[in-house]
Amino acid sequence: MTKSILIITYYWPPSGGAAVQRWLSFANKLAEAGWEVHLLTVDERFATYQLRDESLVAAIYPGIQVHTTKTSEPFGIYKSLFGKNSIPKPAFADQTKPTFIKKASRFIRGNFFIPDPRKGWKKYAVAKGLQLIDQHKIKNVITAGPPHSTHFIGDALRQQRPVKWIADFHDLWTDVIYYNMLYHLPFVKRLDKRMERFILERADLVLTVGEKYKQKLLQKSELISTEKISIMRIGYDETLFQESIETTANKEFTITYTGSIADFYQPQVFFKALREVVDKHLTIAFKLRFVGVLSQGIRENIIIENLLPIFEETGYVSHKQSIQYLYESDVLLLVNPVTKDEAMVIPGKIYEYLAVQKPIINITKKDAETAAIIESCQSGKTFERSDQNALEDYLNELILEWCKDGKLSPVGIEQNIKAYSRREITNTIIQCLDEE
Repeated sequence: MTKSILIITYYWPPSGGAAVQRWLSFANKLAEAGWEVHLLTVDERFATYQLRDESLVAAIYPGIQVHTTKTSEPFGIYKSLFGKNSIPKPAFADQTKPTFIKKASRFIRGNFFIPDPRKGWKKYAVAKGLQLIDQHKIKNVITAGPPHSTHFIGDALRQQRPVKWIADFHDLWTDVIYYNMLYHLPFVKRLDKRMERFILERADLVLTVGEKYKQKLLQKSELISTEKISIMRIGYDETLFQESIETTANKEFTITYTGSIADFYQPQVFFKALREVVDKHLTIAFKLRFVGVLSQGIRENIIIENLLPIFEETGYVSHKQSIQYLYESDVLLLVNPVTKDEAMVIPGKIYEYLAVQKPIINITKKDAETAAIIESCQSGKTFERSDQNALEDYLNELILEWCKDGKLSPVGIEQNIKAYSRREITNTIIQCLDEE
């Protein structure tokens, strides 16, 4: 009997970003492992994407059957009221000092569209999902959030058909890093928390990306057992990190950050340390490169520290190009946002950083889960925002090694790094599925 699965995700190529790459890879790996994979998503003509990456379309495994539907969303109204740029980038990284109009749009988003503005997809997706389950005798359904309204599609299907429903929390819901930027009214916050608890209690299984995420979710309800939540790391797609990729030694000591970075990430300690190091090594050329969405406030910090002469900003690029930039770097910069739950945040980029085996400078709390991951792989060092002197020492140490032949030796314990490959992680998913 054919093993079949239905994956329901709003974000799918040509949408771009980490959430897309996660389920694109896992869907591909499941198909390669012999599963009949049905992917239900929004027709791109009706979808609203924060980012686009057309190159990801070609990465879809040929055997995956992609099904699309219409949706109903308020973003057309948003654009007419607040302008064509009213759809924010991830974590509001493009909004340093939000105007009244931006704040108003956030307030409307946070209080009139609970749990999120994409909830209008449910009626279309449920109808199509039921059809697919009946037609292909599907026994497993996975819903990917955010948007967390997607999970209500899974609940509706679970009520009407005998399927195993797995809810994937790629990001948290009421604890996501930008939650307080949506200006929820008190009663709306309570409603949102009830919705979150409802999904966690109703799903047959919940997936999340880290141990601290799991502990946070377990606090939501006494009805949730630790066995009900499984950790499925974001990981990296090993097919994109081949040993055959060669790069020449850099003429400039190149430090790269990839992904979105907003003001509340507060990377100033790194800029200050780098400024001191640059001034100390006047004969060495440096490059500080940001690949992705960068807030104006971060640019201003770079200017304040007089790092503009070595600064390079690429803007958002394809996933393939971002990986190429990693290989062309000497050191990789990772920064966690400053939030009450900073220690549990795990940016997906960390796994790709590990895969290229370049030294990682991690700016966050010492008890952060990213710090433990980097330490276990021996792939770099973590510095708190009060550790400027130690950070300068580490930079100086790396520069002295780089000066010998223009590049640094690979870092990391390969066996530990490979445990985060998506091929390995897919085995975890398969163990969660009903194969009968």
